[in-house]
Amino acid sequence: MARISPKRRLRLGWCAAVVLSMMTLVGGTAAAAVRHQPKSGNPAHDKLLSLPPPERAADLARAVGHWCIGTEAFPMGVVADGPGAGNAYWSLRCADGSEWAVQIDRAARVVAIDCAVFKENGAGKECFKKF
Repeated sequence: MARISPKRRLRLGWCAAVVLSMMTLVGGTAAAAVRHQPKSGNPAHDKLLSLPPPERAADLARAVGHWCIGTEAFPMGVVADGPGAGNAYWSLRCADGSEWAVQIDRAARVVAIDCAVFKENGAGKECFKKF
């Protein structure tokens, strides 16, 4: 086994300390950013945002019906003011190719409509686009 000189050992120790400090700093900053995300005022929406993408799609698919297997969930936005304030809108794609706009109100009540109907009646809003 090769011997490491005291100078080299000290240099390796400092390198390891710097790398660990950087990892802690970056990891801590990322964790702080996640913890301090602004709340939307819609607890069900905030919970969906905290889930991994496959779980989001599965939860939203339950709102559409038992025949939908959610493959993609996309947060479109939350209404800021007016009569629909706090309503969150998500797009959902099912395994069969159907696409849905899902509205979630502050009380976690859910309504799902076909994306084509949403586009016709959504006052310029469309599925899979932020508003």
